[in-house]
Amino acid sequence: MQVDQPDTATKSEGPFVLDILSLTNEARNAYGLRRQEYGRYRHHCTQRLHRIRKTLGFTHGKGKSFVDRPITAEAVTHEKYLHVLLFQAERAWGYAMEIKALSVALDDPRKQSHYKGRLRKAAKYAEQLESICSANTGKVDVRTALDAQAYAALMSGYVLFESQQWQEALEKFSAARAIYDKLSLAGTPHQEALCHAAMDEIDPNIRFCAYSLRGVVDVEELVKMSAAKKGSDVLMREIEHLITQTRQAKAQDLKSISWRSKTLPLRNAKLATAILAAQDAAAELNQLSESTSEVKLEQFDKVLQAYAEAEKHVTKALKEDAIAAAKVKSSKSEQNTAELNLVATFINYSYLRHAIDRNLLLAKDIYNKLEGKEATTEWNEDVQYQNLVKAYDNVVQNLTAIQELPGVVADLQLSAEVENKLLFYKGWRCFFTATAYSKLSRHVEAFAVFDRAQTYATQIRSGLGRTAISNEPDSFNVTEAELQEMESKIRGRKCQVHAAWYLENGQDGESIEDKMTSMALDEKTLDEPALIKCLNTYPTSITSKTNPKIPHLVDFPPTLQAIPAKPLFFDIAFNHMEYDLDGLAERAGISKASRNESAGGVGWFGAIWGRK
Repeated sequence: MQVDQPDTATKSEGPFVLDILSLTNEARNAYGLRRQEYGRYRHHCTQRLHRIRKTLGFTHGKGKSFVDRPITAEAVTHEKYLHVLLFQAERAWGYAMEIKALSVALDDPRKQSHYKGRLRKAAKYAEQLESICSANTGKVDVRTALDAQAYAALMSGYVLFESQQWQEALEKFSAARAIYDKLSLAGTPHQEALCHAAMDEIDPNIRFCAYSLRGVVDVEELVKMSAAKKGSDVLMREIEHLITQTRQAKAQDLKSISWRSKTLPLRNAKLATAILAAQDAAAELNQLSESTSEVKLEQFDKVLQAYAEAEKHVTKALKEDAIAAAKVKSSKSEQNTAELNLVATFINYSYLRHAIDRNLLLAKDIYNKLEGKEATTEWNEDVQYQNLVKAYDNVVQNLTAIQELPGVVADLQLSAEVENKLLFYKGWRCFFTATAYSKLSRHVEAFAVFDRAQTYATQIRSGLGRTAISNEPDSFNVTEAELQEMESKIRGRKCQVHAAWYLENGQDGESIEDKMTSMALDEKTLDEPALIKCLNTYPTSITSKTNPKIPHLVDFPPTLQAIPAKPLFFDIAFNHMEYDLDGLAERAGISKASRNESAGGVGWFGAIWGRK
């Protein structure tokens, strides 16, 4: 059981810190809400309020001696006073949830009225907490003020939701979610997890409100629309101010960064803050895996802007270091200069790496648009393959810039990886350049550029065996699957261009009837075999030397070919024929006696053929 220790001092110096999400989450999980026991949680809130009031000496008596003692900003001299308002709101909310759990349908009007009354009371206490924690009073820090504002907006959203005031509820829920989204970037990992859990609980309410209004159901879009409303700019400025303060506090603890198995110390506070801001923007980008391309491109711009700001700071630090080294030189100063140059290389490398990822995302969306697939970006103009070539040309330029960085040149493995990746994207650039030529019916140029792309693929394959696969998260590895995909597409498009060239060059103003009329039966294209005889091989030419304009598809007229045959003699009718042997013998001058002698010696072969 949690016990509030009595304080010896009744006053404490501000500003106070109240982690509302952490307090409510721990209390709810420890006292019943894991099993939806709202009555137990309400009982805990009542006991905890009694202990806090007794500790503060802020009790109001019982019965006739009851004296209402409201909590005002002037009366708050300890953070426990804020706990009173918080757990009064939690007790009312828990009571409302208990009524709802006991009567799911809320068919009884009295119970329904009681349920809504408890929710309104919870929202009232939450608004009192927000007013005391506002920035005007100066009682709490910025994060506590924003946390209280989100909590009050959430409780008010529940009240408006039950009253079916969908538009107002949507605005309250969106405001609470926007605050939690920004607070997740400025806090500890535990606070970040709590903010994301709160956002997950709010999202279904936002979707239901949007559905009831027959509007947009995308949560991110709804929150963005709500943030654009009047009065939210002050809130956004407060959030950005809090993020800046938190980032500066983290930068004081950020003493070094790790890159390519190297530890780079950071001695400049402004440089550390700028690098931390860029890393936070990149982390926020990694959480947008399910978002549209437009949202990702917008976040890419923020990341590139953050790294550009860090580049300004490191350039300034290098100039200051050069001025200091010109006055006094030592071994320590040379080491500091080398480490600062490595930090500059890391910043430039990260900037170019994210620029490459942005161009690849843009190229993927253009390709989907050209191939008739679903694109997640709305294009105001007709895209062509020239736009795709431009995107890959930007990627090649960024990789060339990475190759020239001092730290990359010294790292042989990284330099080899960048070289392979450069050849890879040069191959894709040639591929789409050739595709653009083929769309313009310039097949000769397309065929030549496809050959160049195939050359790049061959160079990459020869270099794969010599380059070890890196396990670094920001490495440039070309996988076997990626290379096979590129080779397959190059071969396919190359065959298409080759076939298209033959089809176009076989119809040079001459109709099929004219070709049939001009065809002679005595033409023999013996110099080249017909295409039908060599279907398993791809011929370099399908025309004959005797008539280059006519494709040599088949031999016409067909040439005579020897076929295998085994001749047999079947003398079946011989046994059924009757000959005048005597007359033949007289005409031949053979006597009857000699003829009988010869008939008796017919032999074995004569017996086979049935001769008598």
